Amino acid sequence: MVPVKRRGRKKLKNYVSEKLNSVKGKLGVYYENLVTGENWEVLSNAEDDVFEAASVIKLWIMSAAYDLAEQGELDLEKKIILQESDMVPEPGLPDYNADRLAGRLTEDMFPESGVLNYLHPGLELTVRDLVKLMILISDNTATNIMIDLLGKERINRHIRRLGAEKTILNRKLFDTSPEVLGKENMISLKETADYLRMLYRGELVSKDASREMLAILQNQQNTYKIPFYIRRFPIAHKTGEDTGIENDVGIVFADEPFILCFCANGADETAAVRACQDIAKAVCGKRLL
Repeated sequence: MVPVKRRGRKKLKNYVSEKLNSVKGKLGVYYENLVTGENWEVLSNAEDDVFEAASVIKLWIMSAAYDLAEQGELDLEKKIILQESDMVPEPGLPDYNADRLAGRLTEDMFPESGVLNYLHPGLELTVRDLVKLMILISDNTATNIMIDLLGKERINRHIRRLGAEKTILNRKLFDTSPEVLGKENMISLKETADYLRMLYRGELVSKDASREMLAILQNQQNTYKIPFYIRRFPIAHKTGEDTGIENDVGIVFADEPFILCFCANGADETAAVRACQDIAKAVCGKRLL
């Protein structure tokens, strides 16, 4: 790999800026070399680095669980029984094609992220199982169970203790209740980078917890954004998707490991994904496209 500093920071930043400006929507990229400390941020159609999180918020739910376990307030081996009321947006196995043909399918009706929604009530899982499902396959049912188990307030206190001021968990996934109407879960590019840096250094909760969380993130199954062109490197990352949202944030364990945070809100999703792929490839030292 050719380190970014040898390519010329200005040339690379210009390339990233052009890529972001070519995509409709609010976009941002944060880069940090974990060896040299070099870092920069590029924004497009954005006044700040705050974005709707989608599933990226699950990072902080995961670390809040490990933090409570470290304090002796949560047993990661505690058994949790899957209830029908836990399933989001509803239990069962929808026939999306039938709904489409009948005119019942809208942009808000899409396959649930994960598998628990399609399994049987009464299934026994551990808290650690739920954390892994929440990250590895971005399971939304597992996520909502974790939010109920930990409590939104405790998760947000954990976020504040990590030094984040803009990142916040405002609601559960698929929560359409009036009290959270218009409220979204939000992240900051720089605060996400702070989180990932602590994780890389073994400073997030504890050295052992950081190692376990890194291992989970390296094995997540959504790999079509940052890892797309650079799969030969281990990558600990978390994606987030929704209508108009394509996010991916993580640590790339290249010869000189680096943090890359990509967020796109209100975007052309296909174009945003391609931009993320190309930017990760360029940052990793490959030929500029």
